[in-house]
Parts: sequence; structure tokens; C-alpha cells
Amino acid sequence: MNIASQFFLALNEKRFAKRKLKELLDAYEAVSTQRPELAGNELYRAALLRTEQVDPARVDEILSQAEDSVDQWTSPGRTAMRLREVAHFFVTAQYIDSGRTGAIVSFRELVDALIPEHL
Repeated sequence: MNIASQFFLALNEKRFAKRKLKELLDAYEAVSTQRPELAGNELYRAALLRTEQVDPARVDEILSQAEDSVDQWTSPGRTAMRLREVAHFFVTAQYIDSGRTGAIVSFRELVDALIPEHL
């Protein structure tokens, strides 16, 4: 693959990820406003389902992967997952479900840039 092809592939991947992250963030904000009693996994589950992009059967898989990613090695001092971890696995699942493999861009970097740390 030549440099121009890699550039356009990376650009398409970034657009894809940004669009998916915006959908998730909008869903998260809507759910947290409409259902302020929800928190943690229940809030994330409702937000994922609201995006209408996730197969309901895959929601628990995405949440499980996100929860497994929070450990002392990768997230020192943190014990609970945040929206950032959910977003990372959401984008990755959407990317794979769309038939793509082998991303060039770092979805983690895009998540960190677009999803506020406090969520």
C-alpha cells in the first residue's frame, strides 16, 4: 500500500471513529439528562442502546471488554471504568462490524481527544 492510500485510509478511519464517538457522546448526554438515576454500567448500557448502532446482544460484550481494560497496569489508581473505556470498545466493535480490519489510526487517541476525561 502506498503512502497516498495509507493517508486516505487513515483519514476515513478518523472520520468513522469521530462520527461513532459523537453518536455515543450524544446518546450518553441524552440518557444522563433524561434518566439521572442511572449510573455506571446501566448508564453506559442505555447510551449504547440509544445509539441504535449496537446489536443489543453485543452490549454486554462491549461493557465486559471495557471493564476488563481497567486494571492497575493500564489505569493506575482507577478502579471503575469510565465512558472513555466504553467508547474505545464501542468504536472498535463498530469498526469490526462494518467489515474493516487492521486500523491504521489509534482509536484510543481519538477517544482521549474527544471524550472528556471526567465522564
